[in-house]
Amino acid sequence: MIEQITGTIIHKSPTFCVLENNGIGFGIHITLNAFELLDSSAAGEPVVLHTYLHVREDALQLYGFASAEEKHFFKLLLGISGVGPRLAQAILSGMAPDRLREAIQLEDVASITRIPGVGKKTAQRIVLELKEKLKSEEKIERIQEKIAPGSANRQAMEAVLALVALGYKENEAEKAVRVVLSRKNDVSLEELIKEALKEV
Repeated sequence: MIEQITGTIIHKSPTFCVLENNGIGFGIHITLNAFELLDSSAAGEPVVLHTYLHVREDALQLYGFASAEEKHFFKLLLGISGVGPRLAQAILSGMAPDRLREAIQLEDVASITRIPGVGKKTAQRIVLELKEKLKSEEKIERIQEKIAPGSANRQAMEAVLALVALGYKENEAEKAVRVVLSRKNDVSLEELIKEALKEV
């Protein structure tokens, strides 16, 4: 997978650019945020785009993004039935990731349907399918913030994080980990997760 490309701009338009890296020109479909990033770059200076390689039977297409968060939302959107890469690109060109996140959390279907090419049913699917995913990601981020390097409870928190990532509720995961640690204190992370799975 091509995760990012650093290169100099050979060509740019609001939806497509060519970046040269080591004599190779990479054609990349871009969002308006990525275009603004390229447009604000000094001439001849290398720029960095986060990229996603979309594989089809008849084509390999690179999509470029201004930030890792924008790329993450692109991948989330691709997981929704009826949303292909071109529509996902259009959605992120019409709404920045933080605004899209807010619209999903508030179930603001009307704002999403203002994006050209997005109908009411598609907007409803985006809200329905991504609201829980985003909540789950926020829980995981919260737990990760609690994990301080070298802290006594680091292993316990990493086990909780693993269980939450598997779809268990945070309080259920914490309770299961506590039960295991009350029985045995000296346990590897792998064993702790396995034993905790038996308790949830």
